[in-house]
Amino acid sequence: MVIGRGFPPVVPSLMVIGSVACIAAAVYLYNDLVDAEMDRLNTVKVKRPMAAGSVSESSAMVLIVGLGFVGLTLSFFVNLPTFLITLGWMVLFTIYSHPGIRLKKMFIVKELVCASGWPLCSLAGSFALTGTFSLPALFASLLLGTFSFLGMPALSDAFDEYEDGLYGVKTMARVLNWKRKVQLLGLAVLVMMTVTPLTYAQLGFNVILPISVVALSLMLLRWAISPIMDKFELQTALRARKLTYLYFILTQILIVISSMNLGIKLF
Repeated sequence: MVIGRGFPPVVPSLMVIGSVACIAAAVYLYNDLVDAEMDRLNTVKVKRPMAAGSVSESSAMVLIVGLGFVGLTLSFFVNLPTFLITLGWMVLFTIYSHPGIRLKKMFIVKELVCASGWPLCSLAGSFALTGTFSLPALFASLLLGTFSFLGMPALSDAFDEYEDGLYGVKTMARVLNWKRKVQLLGLAVLVMMTVTPLTYAQLGFNVILPISVVALSLMLLRWAISPIMDKFELQTALRARKLTYLYFILTQILIVISSMNLGIKLF
């Protein structure tokens, strides 16, 4: 949507979206398969089909291979650069989970790999639609990837520390105390607040982006992050996570809207 300024070409857009969706499903299912034993120790993840034992390993592998094949086939019929990017993304996220390598067990590498999904998807979309990379789309993905990297310890990995510790997964969440994790999340919001006003005009976004992102960021800092700064309390932390996810989704919508040519000027 950013690359097409709100009106991207339909066929290549649907093909690359389908490709990325299938590959994402494949690598996430593979992660669930490999982590099934760990997930049984998590009160939330224990309900996942593979952790609960309601889906067999063989059935899961058939689905994983099938989704990966469909995803790569779709990207191949878009163009060669898109195929190579999606293939690289699939390989990276497979070795992220694969027991023989297990990038997710490596300190900081785990978070960097997860955050890299944003620019890799952006590059796949850019090459599918234009044959080259789109600077506004790449900027948006790097901004979202940075937020993901900084926010992951508090928003995600903090809730998995017990099983991660038992299986030797050394995340930033396990190394940092709660206050430091929340400070990183706050830094992620501050990055959004400062970068968007400084760069929106040069990258072709309209003024909707900085105004709305700054307003949403101030509300998030006040109503979600400030209440959890001093100590970890499960229900308050879960509420903050929901609000932050909502903020993250709204930010993506605002990036798309602000990329459209609506004729809005500051003065």
